[in-house]
Amino acid sequence: MHDLTADTLNAVLLPLCDERLLLPSLAIADAIAPSTLRPAADGAPDWFAGWIVWQDVDLPVLRFERLNGGRHDSGGRRARIAVLRALSAGAGGPRFGLICDGHPQLMSLGRDGIEALPLRAVDVPALVLARVRLDGRDAVIPDLAAIEQRLAAALESGVAIGRALEPEAADPSVRGTGV
Repeated sequence: MHDLTADTLNAVLLPLCDERLLLPSLAIADAIAPSTLRPAADGAPDWFAGWIVWQDVDLPVLRFERLNGGRHDSGGRRARIAVLRALSAGAGGPRFGLICDGHPQLMSLGRDGIEALPLRAVDVPALVLARVRLDGRDAVIPDLAAIEQRLAAALESGVAIGRALEPEAADPSVRGTGV
């Protein structure tokens, strides 16, 4: 067992198609199979994947790679939807989903194990706080507040994001269960 100090951060690496996201462990509520994902309506932004029911709540789901200007998508056969705790209620509720390429990996980080890297030309600076190297692995630290603001704005504008099914019409047999 590790002796945790103020210089240690419990974090989670979320694998994406071409990179990893580094988040505080408290940001992750669950990781679930995407089998019940209801696709976004036609005309929705390409970063908006759709809706999933998790613990009887309809959650919006997004693709970070697309939101950050990339063309690749996570979502292969190992795909999961990481259920994130929203920092504000404006993101469509207290939680939202993010498609990733596998199970989140828990880790403890010390100050000396993190090396700062420059942002890439394709990064959207408003959505990426930093790029870092952790034990030889590169990761992105996303700006969760900015992502939530972008999601909230899209949901409020109703730009063709509308739910594919209203929550009360959702089939109860497809309720999200933790993986």
